[in-house]
Amino acid sequence: MDQQELEQFREVFISEARENLNKLNSLMLELEKNPGSVEPLKDIFRVAHTIKGMAATMGYENITALTHEMENILDKLRCGSLNASPGLINTIFGCFDNIEVLVDEVATGENKNIDVGSLIEKLKNSALACAGSKAAAPEPPKPQEPTEAAAPETQPQDTRPGAPGHAAAQTVRLKVENLDRLMNLVGELVINKAQLVEISKTLGNYELAATLKQFNRVSAELQEEVLKTRMIPLKSIFDRYPRMLRDLSKRLDKEVNFDVIGSEIEIDRTLLEEINEPLVHLLRNAIDHGIETTQERIAKGKPAEGNITLTARREKGYCFIEIKDDGKGMDSGEVKAKAVEKGIISGEEAAKLSEKEAFNLICHPSFSTAKEVTDISGRGVGMDVVKNVIDSFNGKFEIMSKKGAGSVFVLQLPLTLAIIQAMLVRSGNEIYAIPLSNIEESYCLNSKEINKVGKKEVFLHRNEVIPLVRLDRLFGPDKAAAVPAAAGKTSPGCDYYTVIVEINANKTGILVDALMGKSEIVIKSLPGITRHAKNFSGATIMGNGKVVLIIDIASLEIL
Repeated sequence: MDQQELEQFREVFISEARENLNKLNSLMLELEKNPGSVEPLKDIFRVAHTIKGMAATMGYENITALTHEMENILDKLRCGSLNASPGLINTIFGCFDNIEVLVDEVATGENKNIDVGSLIEKLKNSALACAGSKAAAPEPPKPQEPTEAAAPETQPQDTRPGAPGHAAAQTVRLKVENLDRLMNLVGELVINKAQLVEISKTLGNYELAATLKQFNRVSAELQEEVLKTRMIPLKSIFDRYPRMLRDLSKRLDKEVNFDVIGSEIEIDRTLLEEINEPLVHLLRNAIDHGIETTQERIAKGKPAEGNITLTARREKGYCFIEIKDDGKGMDSGEVKAKAVEKGIISGEEAAKLSEKEAFNLICHPSFSTAKEVTDISGRGVGMDVVKNVIDSFNGKFEIMSKKGAGSVFVLQLPLTLAIIQAMLVRSGNEIYAIPLSNIEESYCLNSKEINKVGKKEVFLHRNEVIPLVRLDRLFGPDKAAAVPAAAGKTSPGCDYYTVIVEINANKTGILVDALMGKSEIVIKSLPGITRHAKNFSGATIMGNGKVVLIIDIASLEIL
């Protein structure tokens, strides 16, 4: 086997091993809830055997030896000669963790100095204690020696547990960079399609228009299929969380029931990788600061067991992820008081804040209402990171809470990142794109409706005072002069249009000269651009070849 083939097998092993470790954790949690159940044990044994076989094939002796001994214990559990005691289950969970570390060694090439011999002894001793016997367990056989001939004949991807032969042939693993390249090419196709539409308008050729219509249909189908290849079920990260919360609940001596709903929802692969850390932080925060101790809950008349629910749903092109707990909850008044104490806002400003605005103060850097600092959910330096990650994808983050009843954290995210729907607006001579996900509504505005409060321009909309931001002044005062104020308007009596967005939980009107309509745009990065780059998340190319900047709404909060 040459080096290239070996590297391919190594990548497959790492991917398959991690996938199977997630399965093991889920199955062991099921066994822990129902210790007498036989079905989870059968599946656990089969998955562990698969990992051992893959490791032996690749020559990873430490993984082979540890999984072999674990397999011996699982076989005794399956046969009924051992009971699934809490101590033994904890030890097996520990084995899963160490196998994961050993797989990471394979992936990174780093030596974590795992003493596999000690782990095997600990596993055997735990089994002996469970069986109530002091007899020595049989020595595990030495790890299988891989041979060169064995590798090509027994490829890791063919040993997936429970997968029928025909199913394996229907799936294939792709490198992320290949998917990215494919997505970029589809993006170019979308741009070319828009250019052809522009050309067709000028030529007025019937046959060209008919051909273009067919081209639009095929390219739309291609775009949809390529987007599907980038979509991954949330299950791939959601499956990690039950084990994490199980360990934390035992460490904190809290009784917690954790439910997951909607893990089959699919989102863009890049998004999936980025939202894992924010979700981990929110879940750890929920169990550490949200859920009370058993004694506290009983004293409050609550059930001894707390509840944390992770829910995902798909709605109108967005993915909503909700983390809900029935714990302590938060009081908006206490949040305001803490913000004033820390100098984040003044007492006068705090008095004017709504409950929603008050809870958003939690996302201010270093803000925390926790009375104790722990190593589980940190020192309050995480919520700002959570919000920043969501904002970077033009998403939304909402916090709802009631003192004594619990809290709800909602993440609204686009399903895909490469191609989005946007509103094109004109300010002076320039065209800009605003993602539709950021827009609350658009409004026709007469100049007489604009008032000044101090140095700020505002207007009254549905009994709410909304501040205004003028794009022509924000991105260059010279741009508005060349175009008459009302040029390009579609509604008589309109001097301006305002696009109402939400910036840092506050509604803000972005004042523009014209709304050019909605459009599907391909997001391109901005290498080499420095001036005002902080206000833009990327650029797109229109059908006429013009480059249009995409406004990063979240960055406008500094204004």
